[in-house]
Amino acid sequence: MAQSTESEQRSRDYVSKLADDCVRTDGYACVETDESDFLSVAAEQAMLPGYYLEAWSRSYSDFQGLMELDAEQKKLKHYRIGFTEDDGHYIVLFRALLLPRVDADGNVDGVLRVSIGMTTKYWVDKKTFAIAKRLFLR
Repeated sequence: MAQSTESEQRSRDYVSKLADDCVRTDGYACVETDESDFLSVAAEQAMLPGYYLEAWSRSYSDFQGLMELDAEQKKLKHYRIGFTEDDGHYIVLFRALLLPRVDADGNVDGVLRVSIGMTTKYWVDKKTFAIAKRLFLR
């Protein structure tokens, strides 16, 4: 097994043993949460317009049906989800988390430029909520 492959396998093994009880960022580190922050002005980026949820629903349904991804790659625990829009579309991003770099002793020490998931971007038509475009990103 090549060195980078051994490192990647250690990372995958590490991630497979993590509990699903937190919001994660790259390296599968838990993001600190603060319920009171949800109501602050500074937390506005966490507030979503309701129509983003319809765009999410359409995108997620398509994402779950992708033949290019296996069942593990479709699990939401491997993604951060982003929302934005342009003049004609709601845009939903499934950004694949980078794996943690795990040394031979099992200690996390950074991130690898490898992910389990596949970053996928959707453009959802604002009028019909039909998926106008899907793009896989590296």
